[in-house]
Amino acid sequence: MHNYSFRNIALAAFMLLMSFTGSTAAVKRGFAIVIDPASLREANAEVKAYAKAIEDVNGLRVFIVEDKWGVPDSIRATLRRMHAQKDYPIEGTVLVGDIPVAMLRDAQHLTSAFKMNQKADRRDSSVPSDRYYDDFGLLFTPLGRDSVKPYFYYSLRADSRQSVRPDIYSGRIRPTDAGGTSRYAKLRAYLSKAVAEKRTPRTIRQVLYFNGHGYVSGSLMARIDEKAGLYEHFPWLRGQRNAISYISHDQQDVTKFLLMNELQRPDLDYAILHHHGAPDTQYMDGTPRIQTAERAKQFIQEYCRGYLRHYVEDRGQNKDTVMAALMKRFDIPASWLSNTFDPDVVRKDSTADANEDITIPDFKQYGYKPNCRVVMIDACFTGSFHLDDCIADEYIFNPGRTVAVIANSVNVLQDKWSDRYMGLLGLGAPVGFLPRVSGYLESQVIGDPTYTFAPAAEVADVPALLASSDYKVWGKYLKNEQYPDLRSVAIERYAEAGHLTPAELLEIFRTSRSALVRVEALTALSTTHSDEFVKAIALGTQDSYELVQRFALNYLGKSGDMRLIPALIRIAITNNTSERCNFSAKNALGMFPFDKLMSEFERQFNSDSVCYINKADVKRQIAHAIESNATKWLESVDMAVSDTVKPKIRMREIRTTRNYCPPFLAQKLMDAVRASRDSDVQKALIESLGWRDCSYMAPRIAAFALEISKDASFAPEVRDEALKTYNRVK
Repeated sequence: MHNYSFRNIALAAFMLLMSFTGSTAAVKRGFAIVIDPASLREANAEVKAYAKAIEDVNGLRVFIVEDKWGVPDSIRATLRRMHAQKDYPIEGTVLVGDIPVAMLRDAQHLTSAFKMNQKADRRDSSVPSDRYYDDFGLLFTPLGRDSVKPYFYYSLRADSRQSVRPDIYSGRIRPTDAGGTSRYAKLRAYLSKAVAEKRTPRTIRQVLYFNGHGYVSGSLMARIDEKAGLYEHFPWLRGQRNAISYISHDQQDVTKFLLMNELQRPDLDYAILHHHGAPDTQYMDGTPRIQTAERAKQFIQEYCRGYLRHYVEDRGQNKDTVMAALMKRFDIPASWLSNTFDPDVVRKDSTADANEDITIPDFKQYGYKPNCRVVMIDACFTGSFHLDDCIADEYIFNPGRTVAVIANSVNVLQDKWSDRYMGLLGLGAPVGFLPRVSGYLESQVIGDPTYTFAPAAEVADVPALLASSDYKVWGKYLKNEQYPDLRSVAIERYAEAGHLTPAELLEIFRTSRSALVRVEALTALSTTHSDEFVKAIALGTQDSYELVQRFALNYLGKSGDMRLIPALIRIAITNNTSERCNFSAKNALGMFPFDKLMSEFERQFNSDSVCYINKADVKRQIAHAIESNATKWLESVDMAVSDTVKPKIRMREIRTTRNYCPPFLAQKLMDAVRASRDSDVQKALIESLGWRDCSYMAPRIAAFALEISKDASFAPEVRDEALKTYNRVK
């Protein structure tokens, strides 16, 4: 373990090797290629060609930074200085080769879904993220280096900004020797491909989106509305024939090869893939739809054969005993299972299982060469760039024409706003811009972050606009809905600068015809703790665009404002709510008092305007759903605040309250902090309170946290956590 002082970092910065490539006297902005010495030596010609292509195509002055020290602190200090320099300040960076990985801890609230107990192995319970390199407002305490891996661990400081707002964009090109090919051969081939694609400009003309099994509750309405949103992102595609294509997992029993074939289309520009994932797997298909009695029989046989093999071969149980149990459970004859261990049947079942997903070995086995230039994989772990191999690496380090993949290094929330500002790619924005505005630690560009499509319309110098720190440059787009993404960024920049009031944001939300703009206005209002936010939520629950409605219902639960109960009950008794919105509504029911929900339910449901066949039966069903959801988390909160619960169980329940504590019970958590004498419990409770940034209780929580942070009677680590919570919810 090594400690690196500020003096060490400053000295290391002076060891920087920077070189300019070519003459770019008219260029105002710069870009940094950070590369380890061995990679630079092995791929020197390709790196220089790549740098020259960035200068020629993107118009950026390129600095090649040789990482001679191998310490994230030094690299970050150098990038920060280069971003602040007077001449050619960098707008982005790419980390090439064996650049150390920053593993971030105590920052799970900056991810969309990652919530692992940090007492687990820190390789697993930390977040690999290049936000360490591109967001200079985040402050960290170094925790040392991994004993084997090129990982450096950092803890987010309490006095840091507690939200993600990168100053520059970034990308990773990290080949390894996985698969039997040298990392340097992979690097040379990739950079040559990237140069060729950069020098062959193309507009976004062909877009594909995919819906995998079990994503967003299998909501068809979400995917129907998504296509409407894609036409807002890329309005020039409306006049084309089949410019936006769609594949769903339920189109046929096996969609793996259909999707692979589509992604190999040379004319495909951009793909959005919604599915579950792992570092080595894209999960495609679930159980095929059973439409005949014969297929039902086959399904039962396949399931039972897999079950039997697992318990006999993996768990060592007696074959006859397991078979007898299955025959009794499903009321089936022994003949249905007689061929379970037949080699041909085993091979057939294994092939069927493998065909449900795309895995790393498939790239070599099938000669899979994706040609889609940019792929967004809206899935967990597929961008785990810190590992020896991951799905995103396979997409770029193969002979196909894919240049960049936007993916996630850890798990990801299904309700994440995955397409935010996506349309700017079609107007010339660099690919690295999308993860920069995602607001999360896990979003990552694997590949060239400077890759740009030729603008489909000359409406603005989008890269220059995005690089500017002056919100006023966006003023002309505040009311322009021809390109909703431009207006959305303008709203975000003006709101962040404090030059759009909640009343103005609410008016935008009420009046905009663009679904994307309404999502932006609602998101901006979520930071205000205002009456206008509550009004927008109520309006949003009835919005015509599924994502607006879903976000409104999610915010409704997070807010917990009692004025929102009528809007929630209105959704609860609606006959045709989409699957994912129904899921969000059920979660929101758990955030309000049961008696208040039932009182409003009785008032609304008894109205003559609510028309149901068998209305009394429907009423009992909805009332039961309200009761079961509204009382779901009460016991968990009681256990979290009780001194009589076993410590291990109590800590588990406290962690549960991060997502599932009704806002009206937040006071219980605050009272428990004062009642407890256990600093670990106090710290965990205060950390949980920090997750209530959209709650109507947020101002009270902020005041409480600030008070605790200044109270010397609490342990230093408790006061530190309180300061972090204050900075999160204030």
